[in-house]
Amino acid sequence: MTKIIAYYLPQFYETEYNNKWWGKGFTEWVRVKNAKPLYENHNQPKIPLNHNYYNLLDKHTVEWQTELAKNYGIDGFAYYHYWFEGNLLLEKPAENLLKWKDINQNFFFFWANHTWYQANNGKKKVLIEQVDGGEKDWKRHYQYMRKFFLDNRYIKINNKPVIGIYNMSSLVNPDSMIDLWNVMARNDGFDGVFIIENKVKKNAHSQCKKSDAIVARQPLIALNEINLKFYKRVIRKIKSVLIPIPKKPQVIDYNKIAQLERDYETHSLKTEYLGCSVGWDNTPRHSNYGQVFCNSDANVFQKTVLELLEKSQKNNNEFLFINAWNEWAEGMYLEPDEENEYDFLAAIKKAKEACLHKEIQ
Repeated sequence: MTKIIAYYLPQFYETEYNNKWWGKGFTEWVRVKNAKPLYENHNQPKIPLNHNYYNLLDKHTVEWQTELAKNYGIDGFAYYHYWFEGNLLLEKPAENLLKWKDINQNFFFFWANHTWYQANNGKKKVLIEQVDGGEKDWKRHYQYMRKFFLDNRYIKINNKPVIGIYNMSSLVNPDSMIDLWNVMARNDGFDGVFIIENKVKKNAHSQCKKSDAIVARQPLIALNEINLKFYKRVIRKIKSVLIPIPKKPQVIDYNKIAQLERDYETHSLKTEYLGCSVGWDNTPRHSNYGQVFCNSDANVFQKTVLELLEKSQKNNNEFLFINAWNEWAEGMYLEPDEENEYDFLAAIKKAKEACLHKEIQ
């Protein structure tokens, strides 16, 4: 059966970089706690069930997450991985998991190879820039990842460690990098690496020849489709210049997003994995420049997961991607909160059971 993979954000612990950029003691929870409602009936701040503002360096937290995911049908996590020419960010949760052999959590890396910014009133300041370091850096990068690849819990396809790459177009020569990693992986006893490209626009094509698959990144594809009409963006921009209007978040009905996710059709010559989203509200990060899905509903989410599971099964896809396990500052999380408790997790379990029942029939 198609495995359900949830994106996993490892920013729930204190780091030297974040202390420097955002202030002492910063974690993702700071944004979550500081969030404020920006319009009538805006559901902020989001509150974890039982006020569980956990620390990812705590082993009990990782054990809890692992058991919770397994109990509700999550087969593994795609850990966001940050590598800037040898500089690592948010690496400790994965490194700790590697040490904690008794935690049976399946995972793989999704390299979030994009520049980090600090946004203020819609303006961006570069914090750390993502650049392609060339062959020397490719080797160092693989050498760092190999200890994870050699772990039995690291997810593989056909004896190939899986690696997601967020922004393939930012790499100068991705095919050469993949060729090198394939050689190094074979030297380690694998049959190469299995590279998944990220796709954020409906009609986008593969950015390199040597990748193995593509993943449809939702809800970004659906959002881009909703905001596709160029004239609307132009008119909005003109109005904002000519008629000063207080900036407000863009509010979109979750039902529209879910329908677009269900209707999405793959058109790549490569394997293309489907994706869906739990919700969306990135105002804790972007305030009035953010976007919000209203009317998020576990029953609608369950319907989406079921339909996409059935499509994925039909396409013989190994994975279906859920965005996300714990993107609390983007309103995109499966973990239980005070409002919905375990409803969205239960939706996945019910969808998997329904899909399995149909297969048996």
